[in-house]
Amino acid sequence: MKNMKPDEKTFQAYQVGDIVRTTESFGPNPAGSIGIVYETYPDNEVPASQIVSILLTNGHDIGSFNQAEQTESLAWLGQMNIAYAYSSPNQLMADYRDCYFNQAFAEARVIADQVGVSSLA
Repeated sequence: MKNMKPDEKTFQAYQVGDIVRTTESFGPNPAGSIGIVYETYPDNEVPASQIVSILLTNGHDIGSFNQAEQTESLAWLGQMNIAYAYSSPNQLMADYRDCYFNQAFAEARVIADQVGVSSLA
């Protein structure tokens, strides 16, 4: 995925650390919000497919996306070198509050600026 162009639609699985832009609003989060893939796991309904979970820069966990939803609702922007092992919603929020994702989100803002994304919700 590292050789892809930002926003290129693909069926290749996302990886933990991938930075994405939403292409539609999710609750109070507008389209164009920036997030990071914090978890991937197999989609048991679609062979060779993965579900990804997204945390936005504002700390909102917008949930999990199957392959069709990824193509429709997310645009890939880049990859951050972050090792994260999701264990629970409570731990995810504790890690967010403890600034675990700050460096990755700072780098995501640079990438978003480079590709002209204005919303950083």
